[in-house]
Amino acid sequence: MFITEPPRDVPVVGSYDVVVCGGGPAGLTAAVAAARNGARTLLIERYGFIGGMSTSALVTPISEFRHNGKQHIGGIPFELLRNAAELGGADVSRDSGNYPINDEILKLAAQRLLLDSGVTLLYHSWVSGCITNDGRVTHVIVENKAGRVAYEGKVVVDCTGDADIVRAAGFETVKGDVLQPASLWFQLGGVDTDALSPLFEDAVDGVLPVSDVIRGRLAELNAQGKIPVFGGPWINGFFHDGMVSINLLREATDASDPEWFTRTECSLRENLHLIIEVMRENFPEFKDCWLAKSGIQTGVRETYHIVGMYQLTKDDVLNPKAFPDTIAKGAHVIDIHQNDSNDQNELELPRQEYNVPLRCLVPRGSINLITAGRCLSADGPGFGSVRVMATCMAMGQGAGTAAALGVEKGYRMSDVDFGVLRQRLIDQGAVVDFDNVNQGVR
Repeated sequence: MFITEPPRDVPVVGSYDVVVCGGGPAGLTAAVAAARNGARTLLIERYGFIGGMSTSALVTPISEFRHNGKQHIGGIPFELLRNAAELGGADVSRDSGNYPINDEILKLAAQRLLLDSGVTLLYHSWVSGCITNDGRVTHVIVENKAGRVAYEGKVVVDCTGDADIVRAAGFETVKGDVLQPASLWFQLGGVDTDALSPLFEDAVDGVLPVSDVIRGRLAELNAQGKIPVFGGPWINGFFHDGMVSINLLREATDASDPEWFTRTECSLRENLHLIIEVMRENFPEFKDCWLAKSGIQTGVRETYHIVGMYQLTKDDVLNPKAFPDTIAKGAHVIDIHQNDSNDQNELELPRQEYNVPLRCLVPRGSINLITAGRCLSADGPGFGSVRVMATCMAMGQGAGTAAALGVEKGYRMSDVDFGVLRQRLIDQGAVVDFDNVNQGVR
């Protein structure tokens, strides 16, 4: 059954060089990069703050800026983390490059960075569609308390995580048969953090510490049917004595299916209070704990991927290629969470940082549309590594810079001059060298 809405005129309330949709790690970085490269830039965000999974879902640490003692992500992403550290809300001293953050302070640091760069922010607005003309996205449609309005953009950057604009524009996307589960992060107070201090140490070979005692007991309770499937648990110190941030709850879902994802949100919030009671009853470190905060939404790992001009593969992660259009680097372990068990698929650690090409961010057949973040074009194992937030931020800097160049030089996103783009990124402090890679240019 279908209904027909009456036709209506949608007012165009603003015109910009670059319109960035979504203010998560990739989107906020893309907007800053575009504005700093001279583009009049609008950032549209559905919440009343910036940060995406790092703030709305409480994901910490932000992984990862370093590998084998070498920093492979710099530029705007590292500037943001350094700013947050100066405010007391991040630790950028860890050699692994897995940097813990305080979500509230990161919101402030990100907002300041955007406004200081000249970005126009639009909060409490849902990107609901777009207008296309001969393959070019001309307007982004937004729903908010003002009604249904449109913003004109010369280049559009889709950082929605779910390829919302790409799909609305009619470009091809794919979605795996089995998606990685979603997780509800939470923060506890009243915890004996002194006793748990070994769990707050740095990651080793890309893997954060886990208590065998806590994990073992939770596995027993899961086998007895007393608690649901869980992950980790990864327990992070949270800047104050007695407080921790925990990644434990997980559930199979499809976050692009609103009805299913609603059931997931309800289920995980029920399980949150169950698991806190279990922690109190089974572990002395948690006997007096209390819930300080949970994510305002469940953390999403994966939904749609674009069909891009290039697909990042497992081989590209494990055997880095000298892509001429390298705009970011990654080095995170290939990490694929399982839906139906407490485990992850076998972890594979890249021996060195690898390169992410711009072509992974450009939907095939598009003209002035580019993406950044977890909707990039990648196979399962490739995505298992590249999906983490620091790499998404680096992708955002590349996409935002390419968008500004597209406006300045009249490039299609598929035809950006890689040499000019590379130099712009280097000038901004991004790490995009590939001199240490000898597998050949692709």
